[in-house]
Amino acid sequence: MKGRKFFGLLVVAAMLLTMITGCGQPTEEAAKTVEAVKTTEPAKTEEPAKTEEPAKTEEPAKTEEPTGAEHPLDFDEAIYGDLENIDPSGQEVIYWYQHTGSREELMLSMIDEFNRTNEWGITVVGESQGGYNDLYQKIIAGIPANQLPTMAVAYQNQAATYATQDVLVELDPYVYSPKWGYSQAEIDDFFPIALGADYLPQFDGRYGWPPYKSMEVMYYNQDWLTEMGYDGPPETWDEFEEMACKAVENPFSGATGDGDPMGYVYSIDASRFATFVFSRGGDIIGEKGTEYVFNSQAGVDTLKFWQSLTEKGCAAQATESYGDQTDFGNGMSLFTVGSISGLPYYGQAVEEGANFAWSVNPPPHSTAEPRMNIYGASQSLFVSTPEQQLAAWLFIKFLSEAEQQAMWASSTGYFATRQSALDMMTDYMDENPTYAKAFTFMSMDYGIESPVAGYDECRSAISEMLTNVLDGADVNEELGVAVELCNEYLAEAAPK
Repeated sequence: MKGRKFFGLLVVAAMLLTMITGCGQPTEEAAKTVEAVKTTEPAKTEEPAKTEEPAKTEEPAKTEEPTGAEHPLDFDEAIYGDLENIDPSGQEVIYWYQHTGSREELMLSMIDEFNRTNEWGITVVGESQGGYNDLYQKIIAGIPANQLPTMAVAYQNQAATYATQDVLVELDPYVYSPKWGYSQAEIDDFFPIALGADYLPQFDGRYGWPPYKSMEVMYYNQDWLTEMGYDGPPETWDEFEEMACKAVENPFSGATGDGDPMGYVYSIDASRFATFVFSRGGDIIGEKGTEYVFNSQAGVDTLKFWQSLTEKGCAAQATESYGDQTDFGNGMSLFTVGSISGLPYYGQAVEEGANFAWSVNPPPHSTAEPRMNIYGASQSLFVSTPEQQLAAWLFIKFLSEAEQQAMWASSTGYFATRQSALDMMTDYMDENPTYAKAFTFMSMDYGIESPVAGYDECRSAISEMLTNVLDGADVNEELGVAVELCNEYLAEAAPK
């Protein structure tokens, strides 16, 4: 079997370590009551692509007529069965997710809607496993005894780890099935930036389907910038440094927090490092997923810049969980960088804090145009029976319908992954112009972190590297150590 030595170590580690904490894996959940805010004029979106009429929730589309996109289908019937002739009627699907609070309530209402309206009498049972880390650890622990759900939320590198153990189902046979899949027009309705992230280079296949996405953006205090004589946010890293350092000497007049003003308050996070590397034209892992490459010049420049900004007293690490968000809301930090899914929470922090004009922008960049870090967990299927797998796929399709995507996005702050969902959100966009502005970033160039097994361990190595560098350690030495460790993890976890 694939990667057994690595997996044995991983099971033990899963019981002892927190692999995805805080913002370690892009954090997209928080137990808070949220309220979106208005800060800028909404950017206009592109003219929607022509799509077929989406199936209505109240009366699911019939499946007798073939609708599959043109794509060669080559799959193992021992896993998928005679796919075009399977009857999923009456199947029960166990779905594990990480949602809690109001987001779990919304998910459960969507599950109830599917259970009530689907034509096959499929029943989905939704079960929250706590957070991303709790969910991941429970699956890792359940693999040896095959105590697994039918489907679950998974980041791409987590899906790759599961796939090394032969417990995940590759999804393209469902995606391109003439009977159960998508037409080409429907495929084209999905943003390429969303579909691209779920391709796993180690397996040359797709093991997740994206009902929503997030991205890293720069949050900025416009009123503070105006007080210092700037018209808008920085576009380059040199401008970022100038403004951040000037903020230290020119505190925001409306600040409500205690302590010294800071240009940039950050959290130690591997995804933050990836964001900065992408913005300089670099990558974390090579295109084929066989080696890590973040010790490139882009990685060196990222760490030297970050280290220098901290040594000059223009940047500082957050002292508590979500401290960067709190400091920003209190007018004590000019900039922060984080997930767009935090947009409602930033709005709440500003409203309860210094109550200033603010917005988001792509992170500064050294490339000709911005290059974004787009990410987000997807839905993955575990090997069970052909009937159960198909039933779970039909639920995934339901979650990815435009109506469900629009409802989820407008309630949570995530981004929909298809144009037709965006077309249903015009009122929400009008009421939330900062969200509308951020959505335009989906059309920009992007990098993908590392959709490979072993990246959880690599993230820890990157975080340790950041901690050491920001405490004054040598940049090149720390990069060399981190890349070597990450390549070792990659080799241990690679499918055999």
